[in-house]
Formats: sequence, C-alpha cells, structure tokens
Amino acid sequence: MRRAHRFFLLCLLAWLLAGCQLGYYRQAIAGHWSLMSQREPVDSVLADPDTPPAVARQLQFSQQVVNWAGNHLDLPAEDVYHQYVSLEQEAVVWNVLAAPAWSLTPKTWCYPLVGCVSYRGYFDRKRADREAAALQDEGFDTWVGGAIAYSTLGWFADPLTTPMIQRSRPSLAELLIHELVHRRIYIKGDTRFNESLATMVGREGAVQYFAFIKAPLPDDYWSQRDRAKAAFLAIIGDAREALDELYTRERDEQKLAAGKARIQQQARQRFAADRERIEGLKGYQRFFDGPLNNAQLNGVSDYNAYVPAFARLFSQCQQQWDCFWQQVDNLADLNPTQRKQALEGLAWN
Repeated sequence: MRRAHRFFLLCLLAWLLAGCQLGYYRQAIAGHWSLMSQREPVDSVLADPDTPPAVARQLQFSQQVVNWAGNHLDLPAEDVYHQYVSLEQEAVVWNVLAAPAWSLTPKTWCYPLVGCVSYRGYFDRKRADREAAALQDEGFDTWVGGAIAYSTLGWFADPLTTPMIQRSRPSLAELLIHELVHRRIYIKGDTRFNESLATMVGREGAVQYFAFIKAPLPDDYWSQRDRAKAAFLAIIGDAREALDELYTRERDEQKLAAGKARIQQQARQRFAADRERIEGLKGYQRFFDGPLNNAQLNGVSDYNAYVPAFARLFSQCQQQWDCFWQQVDNLADLNPTQRKQALEGLAWN
C-alpha cells in the first residue's frame, strides 16, 4: 500500500516550543538532515557514466513529470525533486498509526504550526517499532507502515529517493503529483482533507500526463486500476462499517474481541475471493497480510474518504484546474465543521 508520509520538518521550531518529546524531535531533525546531506543534483547523476540505465531513465521521466505538473496543473514545482538520494532501504520513514482497541477514532499527535495528525513518523524502523510496542502496552491497536516519500510542504527542496523511482511509471507520476499537491495547499490538522485531495489530483494528473505524452499504456490500464482500487476500498469500507456498528452496540470485551476477529476474517476471505476475478487486486495482498486492525484501516480512510467529493468538484468545474483550485481554496477557508459538511455533500450528490 502506497504511503507518502506527510512528515513535517518544522521540528526544530517545534523542539524549541515544546521541550517534551525531545527525543522524538532529535531523531526527526537528525534523520532529515542526514537525508538532505546525501542529495545529488539529478543532472549530475544523469551525467555520471556509472549510473545504471534504469535509474537514469526513471530520473529523466521524473523531471518531465514535475515540469509538466508545474505548467499544466498549477502546482509548485520550481525547486523540488531535482535532487536524488540513493538508498538501499525500502522506505524513507516509518509511520506509526494507533487507535483504541474498540474504536475507529485514531490517536493523534499534535505539533506547533502544523496541528494534529493521525500518525507519527520515524526515520529509524526500530524506533517506530518501539513506539508501536509501547502503545500496544497501553491497549492501542497499532500499525507501522513504510513511506517511500515525505513532504516538507515547501520548506525544503524535497529529493527523489530510490524507493520512489523504483515504482512503475504511472505510479511514479501519480506519487510525484500527489506530493506536489501538499506543497500547494495544506490545512492544519485536517489529514483527511489533505490526503484525499492529493490522492484525487495525483490520479487525475497522472491520467492527463500520459494522455499528453501519448504513452503506449494498454487501453484499459486506468480502468483496471480503478476497478481494483474500488474493490479494495469496498472491502475496507464494509469492514469499517461492521466494526463501527460492533463497537457502538457491544460492551462485553470477549464479545467485542470475537466480533472483531470475525469481521477481520471475513474481510480476508472476501479479498481472497475477489482477487481471483478482479485484475490487479492481487497487488493489495501485502495489506491484507497485515493485522487489519483499527489503526491500519484508519490509514486507508484518511487517504481516500473525500476522493469522490474532490472528483465531483473537478467534474463541476468541467475539468478546469483554475476553477478547481479556486473551489478547493474556498473549502480551505471554511471552519472544520463546515468543510466536512461541504465535502460530504459533494460526495453524495
């Protein structure tokens, strides 16, 4: 499951403003500056005869996508993804997500300036695992997911990394555009708005880019991807609905545990059946190998809950980006309750 972590690196300021959590901020600052110190200009990497051809091709492609997104999607692409960090690990940061055992309300962590978010990022996997274990000891469901990129929201020149460019070209284009959206707009404390917006624009932007360059993708490439994702989201959505009903209705912990296990098993069985008939659904196998607990399921919702609303808004704007961004800015000006109501209204209309 793709995760492009919004790991906000205003941590130095946050450290000065919040003396507690000192160890967390130290690792964030150290991890970020370690990554930044390894950056090389993409042009230099491309000029190096020792650069593997596959890496060079992906880097060239990334520059084309970023430049196109700046020119055609009105995204801030001037000083981003023009540097590269070669990494041997599968992720750049690891996100810890948590939720109570009998609730789908996520645990949040709050930071100065950027507000509260439903994850905590670590550059060291072992630190992330220790945080998750400590939360489990407190009774939380937890999940640790690797992120192949993170956004500093325009405060730094974010680099490309090896895990990013190892993706397929359509997925890389979608990821890059997704990340650029976060540099254009970010609402403090509204993870679901931020991530759903970036998900929708990333997908639509990638479709438009490949149409623009007339790339030889199969005719049904995007429709197959959409069918697989829709099937995945349907399984997760139904599981969340069943769990929410269980948590609302039941109070006995033994019955809660038994009901939760049954719903999780039903989700796995449904996935096993659907993957045999829906092209591309097997790509979600790793997700269903996870615990399917409240924390893991919440992550899916944050990235997709408002996607239909933003798609509807784009359609109402007749797929004109200037109109779309104006409407997004209007939503951003609303208070959280008004914004939630407006997005839910769009999704259901």
